[in-house]
Amino acid sequence: MTELVRSPTSVRRESNRPLLVLLGLVATVLTLVSNRYGYYNDEMYFLVSGRHPAWSYPDQPPLTPLLARFGDSLAPGQVWALRIPATVCAVLTVLFVALLVREMGGSRRAELIAATAFSCSTMVLITGHVLRTSTTDLCFAAALSWLLSRLIATRNHRLWLVIGLVLGIGLLNKMLLALWVFAVLVALILVGPRRILHSRWFLAACLIATALWTPYLSWQANHDWPQLTMASVLRAQALGLLPSQVIVGPLLLPLCVAGLVWLWRSQFRLFAVAFIVFAALLMATGGKATYLAGAYPGVFAGAGIAADQWVRSRRNALALYGVLGLSLLIAAPIGLPLLPERTAVSLGNALGFDQARGQSGWPAVADAVARAMNQLTPAERSRTVIYTYSYTQASAIQLFGPARDLPPAYSGHNGFAYWGPPPDSADIAVVVDDSSSPEEVPEWTRQACQSLEPAAMVETPIATRERGRLIWICHLREPWSTLWPHLTRVG
Repeated sequence: MTELVRSPTSVRRESNRPLLVLLGLVATVLTLVSNRYGYYNDEMYFLVSGRHPAWSYPDQPPLTPLLARFGDSLAPGQVWALRIPATVCAVLTVLFVALLVREMGGSRRAELIAATAFSCSTMVLITGHVLRTSTTDLCFAAALSWLLSRLIATRNHRLWLVIGLVLGIGLLNKMLLALWVFAVLVALILVGPRRILHSRWFLAACLIATALWTPYLSWQANHDWPQLTMASVLRAQALGLLPSQVIVGPLLLPLCVAGLVWLWRSQFRLFAVAFIVFAALLMATGGKATYLAGAYPGVFAGAGIAADQWVRSRRNALALYGVLGLSLLIAAPIGLPLLPERTAVSLGNALGFDQARGQSGWPAVADAVARAMNQLTPAERSRTVIYTYSYTQASAIQLFGPARDLPPAYSGHNGFAYWGPPPDSADIAVVVDDSSSPEEVPEWTRQACQSLEPAAMVETPIATRERGRLIWICHLREPWSTLWPHLTRVG
């Protein structure tokens, strides 16, 4: 196969105005809907984690919590502000896909096709609307794919320095990126171009990335690697990887296959091989279906070029545009808050997506706890703390509790476990558990509580995650310092 190598300055192309319009539309739509529904459960946790800055947490690196803190600082307490980083990441990810097409030699129309198809996928709309670790992870994977394709096209080995910097920062967002990079390296060794690895700049990139990642690794090592425990828990919850790729968009999957075929026949075949290797690694390790998202930017870039070569006739062009339009009609109600909240939650429950349900009903948890607290005397309230079963419940109390005059919440779950137990002077606990029946007494309370009574219930008009949860009042017989080692968990 003949490889076309160009200098970094050999090609000067005019700006792709339709692409710029598409990027503007993506940013506008995501911004307009960013204030609908409410905080997603993990967004609340990121906000609270951002108030406890550290090089790592037991279940995640530090970057996304820092982005959540930054977004919230722009307009404290506003959901739309928290989601500004998610919108920026989504727009950048779509841009990187278009730039991938450019480095692969595709036309401006191919850039637009690839970027449009990627924008119509469910995974982009979901990660673009809600701030998650997967939001930034997809952006870093797309950026690295573009930089690598540019390195291959130009043979400018100094780009390895930029790759090392981007990779090092990306590893402070999610460990999954390391597995994707490993798949890319395997692909480079298997199908090349191997020559780009024979460079001192490649070694420099490795050193840069490792240096940036070291504080996170050090924190994990000093705390017995809780992230690995978290990974094993997620592995047990994972569904079938390949069947679940329907999340990309059922009508877009044939386009992705065409993209893989085009990549295999080009000098950028490493992206096709990396996709296969990454999928195999995820299946072997029990990874979630959404984890494969980082391998799709290259696939969609190839798909854009393949589709551009196919749409020579008006009939084919209309067929492609119809597929993209139908894909958007399918993906938008799932990934974006366009439907009435009750309808969106019902649809999500039916399809197995918790996008809408995870954004609904969290203030009601604080309302229920407030009703339980109001049953105590002022003297009792001064000795009372709130203890929750999950980090999401604790995060909801932290965010919505101050307006209801509630004390801070404690939990033994994930990051909250590392932020310390309640004081031993607090001998009364308002307990938020995952039980919905008076017969489902929280297990730990059987020995820890002298008395335990249900005091309130979470009430919401729609079927949210927490609807029907019981709130208990527990009078403790043991101090928190004794109970805490038995309450902490990662998962």
